[in-house]
Parts: sequence; structure tokens; C-alpha cells
Amino acid sequence: MEQKSPLTPRKYQQPTMDFIGRTMDGELEAVDYVPHSHLRIWYNNQIEGYEQHHHHALEIILCIENPYTVTTGGRDYCLNAGDILFIPPDMLHSISGGEGSRFVFQIDLSPLSVFMDFNAIEPILMNPLFLDRSSHLYDSITAHLKEITDIYFQNPNMWELSIFSILLKLFTELGQDNFEQKDSFRPDSGGYMVNYEKFASLLKHIDTHYSEDLTLDWAANYAGFSKYHFLRLFKEYTGTTYHDHLSHKRIQAAQQLLSTDETVSNIASYTGFNNLTSFCRCFKKYTGMSPSEYRGRKEQLV
Repeated sequence: MEQKSPLTPRKYQQPTMDFIGRTMDGELEAVDYVPHSHLRIWYNNQIEGYEQHHHHALEIILCIENPYTVTTGGRDYCLNAGDILFIPPDMLHSISGGEGSRFVFQIDLSPLSVFMDFNAIEPILMNPLFLDRSSHLYDSITAHLKEITDIYFQNPNMWELSIFSILLKLFTELGQDNFEQKDSFRPDSGGYMVNYEKFASLLKHIDTHYSEDLTLDWAANYAGFSKYHFLRLFKEYTGTTYHDHLSHKRIQAAQQLLSTDETVSNIASYTGFNNLTSFCRCFKKYTGMSPSEYRGRKEQLV
């Protein structure tokens, strides 16, 4: 017998009826943002879950009741009531679980990309981020998300600006907490602002110039450090190596281009790879499949 999702409570129905719902192109979801805005929030109580998919939006899930399993980034996250999961843009994920409810936030981060400080914390958002009640940030982040949902569903004047003002607080707290744990970037460490600004500027440059020949020598010179010192500080700053960070940015861009009709060879060139072999090897490392398999799976589902 087919299971049907419970009705959405009146207070959590979409504040504007001008929406389409989920639109899929294979595994790529075109997020149906509220018209003329950069976000959509769903009260979700769908029983049957979602097959593997991805989208260009950051997704945040706040579980309200009953377990809810999300598979992403090579692992399963079992979300219990109150748990929070951040899913990076363009990361494949699937969702399963029984009857229950959760809020699903889908956020276009492009308005925040103009801030160098946001580019500085972007590495935090390149992998799934799971928060439960054991996290010292849990109460604050939960309060922000609940305030956002109240504003969204009440739909007052200036609702989007109000929500983004809260998102700025949320991301600021994540960033400040991140840097307080890094010896070379803590606010009370010597040279903090110099180190911070150099690496924030570097990450912003990589975001827009990832297709160029950004060698390790170039990056170390850009930041004004020896290669040895640069590698140590970059790993401390981002939690990953310079090579892995640059490769990850290029693969994210390639995932978006694979939704177009461009050839795989051209996409490799557009995203900064010297040859098709190295591109395919790197793509499989980060996604678990070749570019052709990634595109083929999408086409099979159309």
C-alpha cells in the first residue's frame, strides 16, 4: 500500500503560493527559490525520502522528530530530533527515513561571496558539518535557525534581508569558533590579522581564478611565505592541503559544467586541468565516479 506524507501544518505552509516544487535534471535539482530571492525553506514530512541528488544551494537540515538518515560525503548521518546537518553546495546526497518532520533550508550563498570574511570560512562549508547537542555551538546555531524559520513562515516585510542578517551571525559564529582553535589565527596570537588577511585574500582569489595555473610557488609568493611555512599555515587555516583545496574547487566547478552540453575534454580545460587523464583521476577521487559516469547517471534519470 502506498504511503502518503501527512499534511503540512498550516503555520508551515509556504508563505507564497508562487512555487513549482522540485525540478530535476537527472540528479541535478534546480532549487525553486522564492521568486526574486536567494532561499527556500521547506517543512518536510515526506515519508519516502529522496534519491541521490545535488544542487548549487547550501542545504541545512534541522531534524524535528524521528530519525532521518542522510548519506553524503562518503558516510551516513543519522539525524535524531534536534540534530543539524550542513550539506555543501553540489555535494551528492540521498535521504531516507520513516515518518517524521524536519526543516530543510536551501540557500544560495552567492550574495555572501562579496565578503572576504565569508571566503575565509568557505573551507568549513566544503565538507558536511554535523551538529548535535554535544557541540558547544549547538544552542546558538539552533536558535538562529529557529528564528529564521519563524521569519520565513510569518513572511513579514523585509523578510529576506532579516533572514540574511541572521545567516551572517550564524556564519560569523562558525568562523570565529574555527579560528579560535588555530594557533596561528587566533585573535590573541601575534600576527593574527596579517596571517588572516593574507589567506582570506588568497582563498577569494582561488574562488574566481581556479582555472588558472595557480602553482604552489605562486600561492606561497602571493601569501608572502616560504613554501614550507605556507604549506603549514594553509593546512592549519583550511584543514586541508593547498593541492586538495584547489582540486576540490575545480571539481565543484566541473560538476556544474557537467550539467551542460560541454564535452568532458573542454570541461577539464575550463577548470584548470592540464590533461583529461588527470581531470578524470581527480574527479573520481572527490565524487567516487568518472565524469562520464557522473553525466551518464544524470542522463539515465531524465
